[in-house]
Amino acid sequence: MLYFLDTNIFLRILKKDNLRIFSDCSSLIESIKENKIEAYTGTIVLTEVAYTLKTFYKFEKFKIIEGLQGIINISGLKITDNYNQNVSLDIYGKYSIKYIDALIASNEYIYTKKMTVVSYDRDFDKLPIFRKEPSQLI
Repeated sequence: MLYFLDTNIFLRILKKDNLRIFSDCSSLIESIKENKIEAYTGTIVLTEVAYTLKTFYKFEKFKIIEGLQGIINISGLKITDNYNQNVSLDIYGKYSIKYIDALIASNEYIYTKKMTVVSYDRDFDKLPIFRKEPSQLI
């Protein structure tokens, strides 16, 4: 199975505001580095990480850059930006979710259930896709 890491996985590591969740997410990243799990994320996730760190957590720019560089440099983590804007608008119109979640779900592999979204965001459960939390993978 292929896995797509959502924004909150990286935020939980960068923020370290819940030790159990931090540990689960860190273990997941280690499994990716060891090539035990084939994982992807997207530029839109990196964008949402930067935006959330700046606006909600008030991180300084150099810390945001440092965090994003750390994500980009995770050995084994691949970046994919394979989204279908028409499908995302259809999903967004049908379900009560954020547009960015609809865009993530529009990825052909996610939408056809060949890839699972790894996230704590239960809004993904409203969609006809697979979602797991890090503790279910480690």
